[in-house]
Amino acid sequence: MKFKGALVLSFLLLFGVFYGTASGDNSSHKARVSIPDVALLSLQFERNSGIEFLAEPQIAGDIIHLNTAKKSAVWLNYSSVSSNNKNRKVTATVAGSIPEGIIVKVKAGQSTGAGVGMLGKSNGLVRLSESPTDVVSGIGSCYTGSGAQNGHLLSYELEIDEDLFYKNSESKETTLQVVYTLTDDN
Repeated sequence: MKFKGALVLSFLLLFGVFYGTASGDNSSHKARVSIPDVALLSLQFERNSGIEFLAEPQIAGDIIHLNTAKKSAVWLNYSSVSSNNKNRKVTATVAGSIPEGIIVKVKAGQSTGAGVGMLGKSNGLVRLSESPTDVVSGIGSCYTGSGAQNGHLLSYELEIDEDLFYKNSESKETTLQVVYTLTDDN
């Protein structure tokens, strides 16, 4: 019996020491969470990255028509975290020479898919040039989701100034590259 009593007494003393240590002192430390600025942009392709506009003459003497509207299979994806709640925008610039008489335009559709946050708004159909043109604006801290069917679907259109086009047109192929940039909206 003495052994059981000593065991119980030892257990109670040990419990009291640990309980007093665990409940008597409070300690703390600081944990810091740092979120850097993030500005990531990518183009995602359902099929290929090229869009082709072709001249399609049908009858001698008729105007030469270009197929002037193309919905691409290219999706604009981005992720953004900005300090001081600054907004961002996506601009587009043409690398290469646009043939005289041809006007190239792009439209970013409204954001669709798995995106969350302050997603940007399309600026509608805008004319492209060798200078940056705002395509999407009002981007806050957000992400569009990744891959095709997320973000903004890009559509392209051509306009033709017939006088300039026919005066300066020659049989050739012109390749343009459209460069997209996610930047601060100053």
